[in-house]
Amino acid sequence: MNQKSVNHQSQSSETPKGQIRKLYSTLALHPERDFGWETGKGNATKLGYDQQMLLQIPDVVWESSAAVGNPFSIGPIHAGEMVVDLGCGAGVDVCVAALLVGETGKVVGLDVTPEMVDKARRNVALLGLTNAKIELGDFTNLPQPNSSVDVVISNGAINLAPSQPCVFREIARVLKPNGRLYLADMIRLESSSSESCESDKHSNSWANCVAGTLSRDCLVELIKEEGFQEVTFIKTTGYHTSPATEGALFRATKPVKPRTD
Repeated sequence: MNQKSVNHQSQSSETPKGQIRKLYSTLALHPERDFGWETGKGNATKLGYDQQMLLQIPDVVWESSAAVGNPFSIGPIHAGEMVVDLGCGAGVDVCVAALLVGETGKVVGLDVTPEMVDKARRNVALLGLTNAKIELGDFTNLPQPNSSVDVVISNGAINLAPSQPCVFREIARVLKPNGRLYLADMIRLESSSSESCESDKHSNSWANCVAGTLSRDCLVELIKEEGFQEVTFIKTTGYHTSPATEGALFRATKPVKPRTD
């Protein structure tokens, strides 16, 4: 029995939020452990992160990263933009985004795990990034005002939210008209999907990115239903947390005019 099996058997009686916080607090505090899926700088290299960023950002910042894809490959992030990272973990994507937006831009990272928030704050301080901020918070109640954000990124986190429609609704609220969503997340492979677009909410595998996953088409439809346009599946990433799931990249845009229906 591997360490991952031990972890998830011990989590079986916990709530989804308890499972997630327990596992990701362990990743923050003990990144050297075997979690049953790839982490760290080597994983980021495989996912195609920019070589300059891999060299510029110290290894310690990458060590607790569990990226399932590279959101920066989805589309540009410009100098001066406001970026929010949902599920920022130890903050590596916050650091990358902060370097891209420069001194005139701003990046806010949000996470539900206190240990990850603490580590992300240390990593941001280590790089001396004055344009980045890390907050502990709920994805369904974002602190940003309406229409105030240029880009929302997320990397392997929204599928962990028990109410994904509420999360995408909040993203749509805070994005400016024509604001972009760059999403790297886990999807359920078609061969293991049922006809329903419901995730397996009764599974004990929330923290392993299994229970909350949807199929590619169902996730696209869900994002559209929350008011986004140009919702596009880009590709899978080759990142697996189980035989039934794989990382995937998506992009979407908030319309200039809101829906009237």
